[in-house]
Formats: sequence, structure tokens, C-alpha cells
Amino acid sequence: MKNTARNLIVLGCFGSSAVAAPFLAIGDNAELFVTADAMASYNDNILLGSAANEEDDVIFTFRPGFDLQFGKDSLLKGNVVATGTFTSYADNSELNNQLLGLGANSTYDNGNLQLSANVSFDQLDQPTVDAAGGGTLVERDVTAARVNGELALSEKISIGSGFSYVHTDYSTPGYTDQWTYTVPVNVYYELTPKVDVSAGVRYSHIDLENDANEYDDFYYNVGARGAFTPKLSGSFSVGYTTRDAKVGPNPSGSFGTDASLSYAYSDKTQLSLILGRNFTNSATGASYENSQITLRAVSAITPDWRLNASVSYRQLDYNDPVSREDDYIEGSIGATYIINNHLTAGLSYTYRDLSSDAGAANEFENNVVTLSLSARY
Repeated sequence: MKNTARNLIVLGCFGSSAVAAPFLAIGDNAELFVTADAMASYNDNILLGSAANEEDDVIFTFRPGFDLQFGKDSLLKGNVVATGTFTSYADNSELNNQLLGLGANSTYDNGNLQLSANVSFDQLDQPTVDAAGGGTLVERDVTAARVNGELALSEKISIGSGFSYVHTDYSTPGYTDQWTYTVPVNVYYELTPKVDVSAGVRYSHIDLENDANEYDDFYYNVGARGAFTPKLSGSFSVGYTTRDAKVGPNPSGSFGTDASLSYAYSDKTQLSLILGRNFTNSATGASYENSQITLRAVSAITPDWRLNASVSYRQLDYNDPVSREDDYIEGSIGATYIINNHLTAGLSYTYRDLSSDAGAANEFENNVVTLSLSARY
């Protein structure tokens, strides 16, 4: 069963790549698309600083790239993508940057064995919610790799497992490099032709720079996936999470969840719900429990116009090296106009707010308005 979770997208622009002709057809099973995004944003708090340190600016972004898709009619299929991001600040030119993004994804499915794999390398240079109040862009390189597989043991029982690796390498001083290794194991039972139930465990090991600390996390869970009703589909799990630290106190084990559900409200409108609760580490290496809920709606009001809205709430419950609780809210609304099979234009507004029981120095408020144009050939 494919995971339907999606990251929250600020712009909310939905292209028409499914019907766009490729820039270049390579043989019978490969197609090359050329992509480009151009954006202009007004941001009233570009560094997510506290109220005393807010600074606004107009930011221009150009992101060219390509998407090479292969294996359209094969058991093995996937794509290779690359983008370059060029960002220019109208008043704070010292923050201008050029960033690279690379990625590859592939899947294999012969009906009995399902495999998926992806690798990526992304250069990022934005402030982070879990290091609020720093008043700076956070430059980092994120390298990730993942492979998952599922094997049918019988008509009703299958087993799935995998391995993922994420390394975050910070260039900005004051932040902590991290390495995360994760191994999930799940057993699935076909309850009905459309619904599987599951039981499993997910193990994660986190290393911090200079052996500052190590963490071992376990998530013991049960769940289900599939089409639960004609309109409701997706996957979810609930269970118990634990964290053991090599240095410092161990937080108490607690309720955990991982869910991604979609509801077809109508032929034109789709709603989605994403839930998550697990242990993680901030950009400074601090340990915290992250609880998050995201609601999203997308509606194609006409063949050419689409509206989207989302709201997300996060609670960041820190336990090491200090004890504090942050509450983060993000909401966005946007509209997209499909000009033709190759071009889309968008307008969006995003609001962010972080409050903390550690005081105003850790809090911020942020408003962003973005106008965009996206091309895919």
C-alpha cells in the first residue's frame, strides 16, 4: 500500500504534468521534462526572529530543473530529478544563495514482491522552527537514502521491512550535525480485499556530532491501511514510543501515532489528515517529543482554478538539555490558475506563530505572501 502522506506545501501550486508532453522522449520508456519555478515573496520576518528582532524583505526565487522519468511500461519504474535554487533578497543581499537539489526514486512490483528506493541530496538555507529565536538562516546539507520492501508470504499475510539513512550537515555555527538510521518491520494481514491490518516495530538510532549524545527510539504499533470506505482511504498506526539516551535523562514512554488519511468530499474537493507523534532532535541537538496534526483541503472549483487551504499544529515538548514546551501553528491559503498544459500561476498567503513557555526570546510571528509561476515542458 502506498503511503499517501504529503509535506505541507506553502505555495500550494499544482501543475499539469500528468498531461504535459515531455521536452524529450528517450526511447519507448523514458521521458525528459524541463521544469522552472519563479517566485516573488514578501516576508515580514525573514529570519523567524523574536518580536524585537523582526526584519522584513522581498525575496525573489528562481528554480530551474529537470525530471527524467523511466520505466513507464515496466515492472521497474522511477525518475531522476535535479533543481537549482537561486534566491535574491531585495534589501539583505548578504543572504542571497544558490542551492542544489538532487534525487532519484524507483519502484518494482511483480504482484508478489514490492520494492521502493530513493536517494536525495538537498542544500537548504532557511531558519528552523525547532531553533527559534536564533535570528539567522540555517545553512545545511541533507543527504538521505531509503529502501523498503514487502513480500507476500501467503494470500493474506505479507511482511514489510526497510532501512533509511539521513545525515544533516550544518554549515552555520552553533548547530549540531546529526545521523539517523531507521529500520521498520511490519506484518500485514488482509482483513478484507480492500483493508489490511498490521502490527510492527520501528527502531531508530540517532548520533549527534562529536559523540555529544546517542539515542535509541522504539515505536511499537498496530494499524491499518487501504480503502476504509468508498471515500476514505490511507494508512494509520497507533502505539507506544520509547527513547533511551546515552547521556542525560530518558523521557517517559508515551502514546505514538503515524497517520495519513484522505477523504473525497466530492468529485472536486479532497480533504486530508496527517498525524504524527514521535521523538526527534532539534537543529541544536536538543531532544524533544514532536506531536503534529495537519488538515488540508484542495478543491478544483473549475477546470482551470484550484483552491487550497491547510492548517497545522505542532507541540514541541523538550526534555534535554532543558525542559520547555513550544506550540507552533502554521496556516496557509492559496489559489492556482492552470494557464495551459505547461504553465501554472499561483498566489498564496502563509501565517506562522510560535509560542514558548521559555519566554519571548524563543517566540516569533511570521506572514508571507507569494506570487509564483511554474513551467513544465
